[in-house]
Formats: sequence, structure tokens, C-alpha cells
Amino acid sequence: MCGIVGVCYSSGSAEHALIAGLKSLEYRGYDSAGVALHAEGMPRRRAEGRVDDLVAVIDRDPLPVARIGIAHTRWATHGVPAERNAHPHRFDRVTLVHNGILENHDAMRTLVENELRTNGSTWSSETDSEVWAALLRVELGNASENPTVEDMLGAISRAMLRARGSYALAILHDAIPDRVFFARHESPLVVGIGEGGNFVASDVAALLEETRDFVYLQDGQCGYVTADECAIFDETLQPVDLPIDTIEWDAESAEKGGYPHFMLKEIEEQPLVVGRTLQASIGSGSQILPDFAIPDEELAGYQRIIILACGTALHAARLGKYLLEEAAGIPVTVDFASEFRYRNPMVGENDLVLAISQSGETADTLGAYRVAIDKGARPIAICNVRGSSLCRLSNATILTQCGPEIGVASTKAFTGQLLAIHLLALRLGRARGKLDDRAVEARLGQLRIARHAMDQLVGGAARDHVARIATQFAHKPIYFFLGRGPDYPIALEGALKLKEISYVHAEG
Repeated sequence: MCGIVGVCYSSGSAEHALIAGLKSLEYRGYDSAGVALHAEGMPRRRAEGRVDDLVAVIDRDPLPVARIGIAHTRWATHGVPAERNAHPHRFDRVTLVHNGILENHDAMRTLVENELRTNGSTWSSETDSEVWAALLRVELGNASENPTVEDMLGAISRAMLRARGSYALAILHDAIPDRVFFARHESPLVVGIGEGGNFVASDVAALLEETRDFVYLQDGQCGYVTADECAIFDETLQPVDLPIDTIEWDAESAEKGGYPHFMLKEIEEQPLVVGRTLQASIGSGSQILPDFAIPDEELAGYQRIIILACGTALHAARLGKYLLEEAAGIPVTVDFASEFRYRNPMVGENDLVLAISQSGETADTLGAYRVAIDKGARPIAICNVRGSSLCRLSNATILTQCGPEIGVASTKAFTGQLLAIHLLALRLGRARGKLDDRAVEARLGQLRIARHAMDQLVGGAARDHVARIATQFAHKPIYFFLGRGPDYPIALEGALKLKEISYVHAEG
């Protein structure tokens, strides 16, 4: 997964914030990194390898002081990991960073070569991202040397109409020195609203040192930030007002806090996640999910639940099927979201469709969710990020109280998703007359007991015990995780975790 950071300060140097933002995105995985500052000649520094390798390049060849810039971490798709393919990319007077895939890049490359009458010698990289910069140059036409803000927005809008695929873009132009332009479609991008400047990033974690106030951009939107302004437009360049969401996370919550790595920290945060989610989800009189926007009378009328998810969330969904069918007495089907769109699923207005995604930006889950919504299903979600694409598509959302999950292998988000499904099962069971108040209260008591029992299962002596077991079996070539019934999805999740972290063969 690639990462984007853009900074527009009112004064001072953007370099530190850009590098700090990239470091906050290292958990996403990458093979190269780069930065560009809006100064004379639009200086860039790029490096294959880690952000520290980029810092070493900058130390050898310092950048000028500039208050505006963009930065990127790249995971190679088009083109090998190499400095020439690292972002930011530059074509003529346009410099940009890009997340996503330009699916029709060959056609757009040909269009650029025809429009600019080149013979293919124009390109300095193998990437589809450089084609984006060239496409913007084409769309600027005669205004390419000295465009107005309106010229740039028009060029971005027209390029978006030509493009096929997913993208998040942060863009600079030599002739417009006071702002970062942006665009987004099916790839996450947020705007950060700060006191000393404004920002763009692919993840709020990149900007927690700067602000906690964010605007979550929607598909097909573009715009710009200056040091004191944020402007957002739809596909027709009509202004759009989006709410500012203040998140409770801070920069410290996205740091390791003395742990050797994020995964261990997040494993040991699981009791806190369960406690926070229970506290946020239970109202007075054992009211479950008091903020859930669908009334019990309506919930009781649905005849089926369809759950859509990928990866770890899919394993939570498979376990959730047992919980929902047992507590609520309602048929549940679980679909691998990436496959759901490639058949003709029988979905209708008597169905609830539940999408589960930690980030709320999982592309396959969102795509499948839209299909189900278009067929008339009532959309509900379990998510960890308020304001995400998934939340905006949903009629009701259960927010897990996980805080930022930085580790690549999901841990606390899985636990939070299981708890959220359990709470939904209790709410549905009560609404459908399958559980009375006494039964609901008994189950809530069991969840509270489980939360305290978790304290004994993480950290301290338990950590040492697990380390001894891991040492004993570390050199085995193949691992099998066995489980039946509700333990089967747990076995699948255990195998996935081992594969993700150790790269050894494991099956559940």
C-alpha cells in the first residue's frame, strides 16, 4: 500500500512534517520513498528503500526551505522498485504523487504522445503515475506554462473523466506556489485542517502530529488546500461542503510506546478495545447500540443478513454467522467481498447487508457493498474509522473503539469486530423476540467477564509462556490450525496470522 502526504504551512519548512508523515505510514509497506518541495525548480529527492534512505539522500543533498510540499511511499505495481520509479513524478511543470492504478495507462500514454507529438522518448519512468502528470499537462493545453487555479481544476476534472481505475493524487504546479491540489476515486484521501496550515494524506495517521480535524473526501471529488483554505468540488466542479470530523486518536496512539513493534502493542491493547467498545455500545437500562440508526421495529422485519468482508474481517464474519443465527434466529450468509460482484447475487429489500472493514476503505468490500445496495438491501457496517467511505454508504454503523491499527496483521480490530457482531446479535435477538431482557443482561455480563479475563491472556507471564512455545516450534516447516464450529474461523485466522508474519506455510 502506498502513502501520500501533502503539507501547506503558513510559514516555516514543510520538510520535517513530510518526512514525519512518511514515517507514520511505514506500517503500510513500501519499497521506495520521495519528497518534492514547492521551491525554484520544484526540487525532488527520491530513494529506493526505506524512509531513512531518503533522509540520507536529503542529508547529502539538502533541500531548500519551503512551506509547501508533497511526499510518498511507493509499493511497486507498474515498474520495478527503483529511484526512477519512485514518486513524486514530474512532467513538464506538473509534479504529483499517486496511489492506485491507472488501468487505461497504455491508452493514456498513447494519447499524451499523440497530443504532444512525442515518439515515446518523453517518459522517465515505467510507472502509470507519470502518465497522470503527463495527462494533466495535456489537459492544461495552452495554459500549461502559467495556469490559473481554475485552469488546474478544469484540467484535473477532465483528466478524471478520462481515467479508469483507482487514484488518490496530490499535485503541485510550478506556476501556482501557494497550494496543493488533490483528487480522489476509490483510493482513500483525507484533508487535515490545522491552525498553522492545511494538509492532505492517504491516512490520518500521517497527520496526527499536525491536527485531529479531518475531512474525508468522497469518490469523484477534487480540490485544493492552501495554508488557510480548503476547497472541495464534485465531478462538475460545483463546490461541496463536507463535515469536519474530529478524531480522538493522538500522535502517541500511533506510536509504539516502548513496545518492540506495533503488533505486540496492539495484541496487548485488546482488553482496552473490548472495554471501550462495551462502554460506547451499552446505554442506560442495558440498551444495546443506542446510536444505531435503525429502529427495532424495522430490524425485526428483515429476513436475512448478508455479510461482506475480506481477509481478517471475513474470518470475523464467519464466526459472527454463528452468533447471529443463534442469538437472533435469522439466516446469515457470508460472502468473500472480492467475489460477490462476479455473479448475480440474489439480494433484495428484505435483506440486511452488513459490511465489515477496519479502515472503511477496503476496495473489494466497498464494491460488493454498492452492488447489494443497488439491489435494494439495507446497508449497515462495522468499521473503525468514522467518516470513511463505508460509513458514508451505510444507514447505520457500529464503530469499534480500536484507535489506529498500525500493525499490518490485524489483531485488536479483529477482536473489536467480533464484539461488534456479538452486540448486533443481542440487539437483533431482542428486537426479534428471541432473547428477553434477562437473557440479554446475562450475555452482557459474560462479555464483561471476558473483558477482564483477557487481561490474564496478554502481557506479563502470558507473553513469556507464548514465547517459550514459539521457540519450541519455530523451525517446523508446516503448521495446521484445527477447529470445528465457531473455532473453525478462529483456526483460519490463526493460520492467516502466522503466514502474514512468518512467511511459513500454514493452513486452517
